[in-house]
Amino acid sequence: MKKILKTIKEIIEELFLSAFFKAGFAAAVIVILFCAACLCYYMTAVKKSDSLVYQGESLAEADLPEDFYEEIASRFKDRSGETYKDYKMTEGIGISFYGDSGIVGESSGGYTMPSLLSLNFLDRYIYIMGNEGEIPEIVAARQGGAPMYAKPFTIPSETEPAEVKLYNEYAQNIVPILTNSGGLNPCTIEGIEGTISVGEDGKTYFTRTEPGEALSVLQDSQVTTRAMENRRGDIVVVFFQDLPEGYSSQQYVDILLKMRSYQRLLVNQKCFYVIGPVLNNDSESSAELEDLLEENFGAYFINARDYLCNEAAEKYNITIRDEEDINDMANGKVCSVFLNRDGNLNLYGIYAIADFLTERLNENDKNLLKIETAYNE
Repeated sequence: MKKILKTIKEIIEELFLSAFFKAGFAAAVIVILFCAACLCYYMTAVKKSDSLVYQGESLAEADLPEDFYEEIASRFKDRSGETYKDYKMTEGIGISFYGDSGIVGESSGGYTMPSLLSLNFLDRYIYIMGNEGEIPEIVAARQGGAPMYAKPFTIPSETEPAEVKLYNEYAQNIVPILTNSGGLNPCTIEGIEGTISVGEDGKTYFTRTEPGEALSVLQDSQVTTRAMENRRGDIVVVFFQDLPEGYSSQQYVDILLKMRSYQRLLVNQKCFYVIGPVLNNDSESSAELEDLLEENFGAYFINARDYLCNEAAEKYNITIRDEEDINDMANGKVCSVFLNRDGNLNLYGIYAIADFLTERLNENDKNLLKIETAYNE
């Protein structure tokens, strides 16, 4: 038995010392190390793709800490749709944002353009007056540029919902999005204050705030929104990430001009900013709209698409390495560095535009922004 064990030991020793085993063992080690490296690279890539650092080298996570949003949220009077409240300015001026998901943070992890802008204007009251999926006419209805009207109905004496059909001057039926009711409620119809809501049946309702005498609204009546009362003296910023489907450039600009005409413009101050759409277009396809915006709004037009394709990457030391991104930027199309996986603006895109807007606000309305803000409820 001892001889057998000795023989087996000698065979194993010879095997370990053989060139064949050494080569095989080395190959196995290399394969294991290669797999480990691939796994490490994959995990790092996944982590980077979900982080801010991956998309730019100068905007590090340290610059935008985890509690960043909570800190700046306190600078708003109230951002939520359920308890939204704004104030009538007696001195100074607020900034109201109208638009779609580009201003409500749906695409940038909750970091909204208004919140980022507030870092540069700590003494301003800044309001979010839009909702994801909203269209220009609905925005203009809330703001007052293209007001909405209630068709004849009866307002009950008690605080119970009454169905009301709303429309605007474009003969469109309006069913407002109420994710954020900023600037809409409370509103008034024929002098009676109440709130507009949308029921589970998809119908629109008006509920008076306090009981009183029943009123039959016998003819179409304009709805006066809270924004029309309290936010008419604000600096206004309108931003749609993408020109909504079915709109021509001229139609969109016409709606914006109605909004600007309604806003109470101060002497020698236009106070109405339009940020150009940035998604799904390049320098050629967006030329008509951007020319119209430039012609009508001048220094109050923010060409965000052009900015993200040119100055922004250099300003924030963002290195573009991907060939597709380089080609997109060369053709004036916003590249993936500034977009999330869904193709909407990410935090970097929102941050860069907010920074650009800050520069324009200081250039155009610096004196207004110096005035200390006072307000009444």
